[in-house]
Amino acid sequence: MENTEQIVVRKTVRVQIPVERAFSIFVEKMETWWPATHHIAPHPFQSIVVEPRVGGKWFERDANGNECQWGQVLAWAPPRVVTLSWHLGPDWKFNPDLASASEVEIRFTEEAQNRTLVELAHSELQRHGEGYQQYAAALDGPGAWIAILTSYATTAEAAE
Repeated sequence: MENTEQIVVRKTVRVQIPVERAFSIFVEKMETWWPATHHIAPHPFQSIVVEPRVGGKWFERDANGNECQWGQVLAWAPPRVVTLSWHLGPDWKFNPDLASASEVEIRFTEEAQNRTLVELAHSELQRHGEGYQQYAAALDGPGAWIAILTSYATTAEAAE
């Protein structure tokens, strides 16, 4: 068996809103803060849905109602944690095999009455197979998770 290293991409952001609101905006209003350029369907998304239960789908929907799945909900414990499977490999195409999917865990920790620490850990990247090290480096880069979380924080705070 091949020895593959465990790479975890970790990013954090603080938002000046209560933990319940931080969680809600993250999972219920994703299309308001997810970069419009970051879609995998042929047409841009109109909405991004995280079905609020373990086993629920995580997908984008375009203006015509077409859905393009990204993953599924692996853990659901509002307002503290949501874990999603990430089925998009280095080629940015959906692979339905859960054994080939990585995991994105987002933890929400109340630091003060109106301040929440949001911690993202993208793990199990080796499951994507060949090219996963370069893929992890791309996800760790400035145009990926940190840009997405920064967009989330800006939108979340403006909504208050």
